[in-house]
Amino acid sequence: MKIFTNIAVAAGAVVLFGVLPTASWSQTTDNEPVINDPVIEVPQDAVDPPPTFEEKLKLAGEGDIEIQISLAKDYLSGDNDTPVRPVDAARWLTTASEKGNAEAQFLLANLLREGAKGLKANPKNAVTLYASAADKGHIEAAYWAADAYYYGKGVKAVPGKALGFYEKAADLGHVASKNNLGLMYLQGKGVDRDLQTAFRLFSDTAKSGNSWGQNNLGGMYEMGWGTVKDTNRALQLYQRSAAAGNIHGASNMVRLRAVIEVAAKAEAAEKQRTTDAPDTAADAVPETEATPDQDAAIPPAETQILGGSSSN
Repeated sequence: MKIFTNIAVAAGAVVLFGVLPTASWSQTTDNEPVINDPVIEVPQDAVDPPPTFEEKLKLAGEGDIEIQISLAKDYLSGDNDTPVRPVDAARWLTTASEKGNAEAQFLLANLLREGAKGLKANPKNAVTLYASAADKGHIEAAYWAADAYYYGKGVKAVPGKALGFYEKAADLGHVASKNNLGLMYLQGKGVDRDLQTAFRLFSDTAKSGNSWGQNNLGGMYEMGWGTVKDTNRALQLYQRSAAAGNIHGASNMVRLRAVIEVAAKAEAAEKQRTTDAPDTAADAVPETEATPDQDAAIPPAETQILGGSSSN
């Protein structure tokens, strides 16, 4: 996921000036009325040029939070003829973060989570910043706070806290968080196991086209968890997940397809035995125990929590 992106510099609103004159009638030599076409004079669009690097420095120093964030992004990306200096980016993000800006807290947390040139990683402080930004409604910050508390990155793993942040992000529409929340309900981790809730969350995630949601919903249908067992529906979902590049979806698709084929062959063989059954019990051939198919014995691939941002 690309963490830092450019932001557009606010431009002045474009306003069209001019008054539509009333059409006037005039007489031609043939006494036929004509309408004088009105003419509207529209000035060229006036758009303020973006501030220069020096102007941004001045505005940032005067306390403009949006400019402080914009300047920090420039220091990270090197855009707008700005030297790449992560340390200076962190300085301006810290200034904006101390004023309670959620976006600044999120971007600073990203820097501290991994570290950068001249800037030592500090996962613990990163989690604190993610949590603060999440409490202000920052959707990505809520996801990363949940990720930290689930896996114990920079803090002790606390499934209950992870659940809370996943719920916050999911309520804001974060697809990966909704998928991960479904897994927590499926596994009973940090919350009582609830297959119906897990099924609903996976359904919502799959509808958005998320390959993990499709894989996990397929697993629910295959196992009959929270819904009626339906292997054909499960196979369809695995196929969609595989088509989106999910290797677990592809693995499940191959495995379940083999299971369905074995079951179909067994059913056909049973019908044939019924048709060819001898008339007398004396002529009956003792049934032998079928050798289980290796593919059919393989359990569904374990559903896994998504390890990253939900852009796929």
